[in-house]
Amino acid sequence: MTDVEKEAQKLLRRLGANGSYKGFWFTGYGIIKVMEESELLTHVCKGLYVEVAAHFHVNISCAERNIRTIKHLIWKDGDRELLNEIFGRELAEEPGNAAFIDALSARVQEICSGGGRVG
Repeated sequence: MTDVEKEAQKLLRRLGANGSYKGFWFTGYGIIKVMEESELLTHVCKGLYVEVAAHFHVNISCAERNIRTIKHLIWKDGDRELLNEIFGRELAEEPGNAAFIDALSARVQEICSGGGRVG
């Protein structure tokens, strides 16, 4: 496991998710892929979800749904203060999947480049 994978998983755990959800692994992988290819978020359904689905051998709607489940779990029961910090503002409503992955990817990138800390 790479340092980037460890940091992505650590961040998801700090936010309130855990590895008992498929979406935890899908989201972690999505964070890493977006760090490698940010353009995957431009057309998330034809980019990021395709990559995640192919990696985990599931269909695209399954990849989207499982990422959405983790995002919703974190929004509903997770560390809202940390989530707001990651987004750089107080969130009035639940972010979309693309915005969620984008913000988490930026935070993991910041951590891995020495500019931040997860735990």
